[in-house]
Amino acid sequence: MGFARDKTLAGPARYVDADAFSQALPILYRRGIRYITLQGGEPLVHPDIVRLVSVTATAGISCAVITNGWFLPRYIGSLASAGLDRLILSIDSANLAEHERNRGLKGLEPRMIDGIAQAHAFGLPVQASVTVNRLVDYDQLPNTLRRLGFDCVSFSYPRREPARLDLSRLRSVGAGRS
Repeated sequence: MGFARDKTLAGPARYVDADAFSQALPILYRRGIRYITLQGGEPLVHPDIVRLVSVTATAGISCAVITNGWFLPRYIGSLASAGLDRLILSIDSANLAEHERNRGLKGLEPRMIDGIAQAHAFGLPVQASVTVNRLVDYDQLPNTLRRLGFDCVSFSYPRREPARLDLSRLRSVGAGRS
């Protein structure tokens, strides 16, 4: 898995254009969209993340953010004031040292604990999004999530590479038919 370790930018960082996003929100609302989740890469590195949350909330659309928690203590107050409705943190393991190793973010646990406590102080519910993988010890997970202060949990499944189709094999099979 190893999110931070094995992912590098292939080019310059690109972000959702905040102005275009703002223009799209009334259209989305008219079409019945009432919930938006801002997510990865890592949404808290977006230079206009607070504005994105604010314009979403102002448009009458509930806004959530999925984050790894690294920048959470820095931004949670501004995000809550901007109208954030739900905070979701990604978790890869019940063992936080293992989670930090997998994410490549040593020292993440105290940032998560601080950010979750601040979120609760602002009245925000905090959800864990556990990535189902070989790192998760499901027997220990409930205790870890309670200790960190999560209100609820959901499970996500990593995307697998699609099966590769060997077209040369198909051509040779089909070549005998006329």
